[in-house]
Amino acid sequence: MPLTSLNHYLIVSRNLERSRDFYRKVLGMKLAPRPDFGFPGYWLKAGGNICVHLASKRPNEIRDIYLLKKHARGENGSGSVDHIAFVARNPDEVRKRIARHGVKMHFRSLPEDRVFQIFLKDPDDVTIELNFYGEKVDARKWRGGGAASSVVITPSGKKRPNVTYLR
Repeated sequence: MPLTSLNHYLIVSRNLERSRDFYRKVLGMKLAPRPDFGFPGYWLKAGGNICVHLASKRPNEIRDIYLLKKHARGENGSGSVDHIAFVARNPDEVRKRIARHGVKMHFRSLPEDRVFQIFLKDPDDVTIELNFYGEKVDARKWRGGGAASSVVITPSGKKRPNVTYLR
């Protein structure tokens, strides 16, 4: 049974409305209709597909039954997820949108793979990776400064400052 795509991921959020606003305002996702499961939450979509589910971290017996467990903490089980990655377009527009909301981010360019990446954290400290494939990036706009930094990973694995153009 081959996998064909990622359907969604669920964040058990400390502040449901703050997380909803982050995914809507910072990442530009849209709210999607969500069935009444008997516990608070939101579904958000990108590109027409529902991909983020949010549920409240507040104790809720129905939620725990529905999720088949209490929320995992620490480095085991679901608590071991490091980051979630999305494919995105127009890195300049995305960068401006993230900066407008005061969210810290950092950048990485992998020229050999023709990918430019932006990394940021959601309100529940989940790392979000945005991948821009084959897009040209103007290095002058993406130099480090303030909370943001940039690095190019060379084929040898050595790090050097500044982002280069993707070919």
